[in-house]
Amino acid sequence: MSVVKERFSQLVATMSPRDRWLFTGLVVMVYGSLLGGVWYFGNQMLRDARSRIDDNEQSYAMLSGLASDQVAGAADVERIEAELKRNSGTELSTFVEKAAQKTGIASGLQVRERDTADDGNLESKTFSVEVTKVTLQQVKDFLYELESTGYPLKVTGARFKTVTQTGVKMLNVSLDVTGYKLLEAIKESP
Repeated sequence: MSVVKERFSQLVATMSPRDRWLFTGLVVMVYGSLLGGVWYFGNQMLRDARSRIDDNEQSYAMLSGLASDQVAGAADVERIEAELKRNSGTELSTFVEKAAQKTGIASGLQVRERDTADDGNLESKTFSVEVTKVTLQQVKDFLYELESTGYPLKVTGARFKTVTQTGVKMLNVSLDVTGYKLLEAIKESP
């Protein structure tokens, strides 16, 4: 190493002052470029690392939210399954007839099953419910009775027709009602 150092010193000593300035500028420029390159690539690596950290934090926040939604959803599923099992012993047609009796419209009631569908462990039956010559208040009371008692059903369609009976306006109502049951609960019931 000392030989290289001595040779370098002799080379610099034989240079003219202008060449020494140029050589010094070249050395400074090379060192500056190296330092600048190291700084640039280090900064780029740091930005990439920060970006990955931010992405991971966002993914973690999203997964935490999804986990809490899943826990809440599981609780909802258990509540709904308990509700379905609680009402598994009552047919939708029987429930509709009881609601019609409570609201005083049983005389004009007709309930007919239209179709049945199985979706995994859930059975849905669609019924056509027709009520003739009732007042608007009776229809409201009947719908409230259907919807508010907790029986697992959904009114999927409704048609109303006004009829006049002895000068009084009455309604003929046709409803499409779908009731739901767990197939496990159907198999367990006698």
